[in-house]
Amino acid sequence: MDGVSEDFSGLPEYKSRGERREERLDRKFTEHRSNPYRGRRTRILLVGGFLLALFLLALSLIVMFAPTPYLGTSHSALANSIGGSDANDCRPAGSNWICTEGSGASMTRYAVKIDWAGCWSGQLIGSAGSGADRKISGCVAIIDHLKAD
Repeated sequence: MDGVSEDFSGLPEYKSRGERREERLDRKFTEHRSNPYRGRRTRILLVGGFLLALFLLALSLIVMFAPTPYLGTSHSALANSIGGSDANDCRPAGSNWICTEGSGASMTRYAVKIDWAGCWSGQLIGSAGSGADRKISGCVAIIDHLKAD
């Protein structure tokens, strides 16, 4: 012998990089499996995201089907709701609105009351034109706001 002991029993066993990686992954997986809070953050994010999406969907449906409390009532939106392209003008008159529909001899005027939700009811002012209704009612929709000038 040349003076160097060939007894390697005291040295740690040599492991390849792949073996060490497998041990590390096994250790992490075991720690993960024994963790009582495993997946909690994911569940919180999923449930929170679902609730937020549900809230935004409900809010958008409310604004779409009852837009007046949020967007207000404009002259042209109310005119579109009452008569579409036949409605000439709607003007505020105290707590009511005066809206005209048609032109010339077939022009009709209505005294229209509108509530907080955008639903309105109108009563004919003066004599009825050809085919005019004495009472009308409806609601201002999102399409009326979009068509408004």
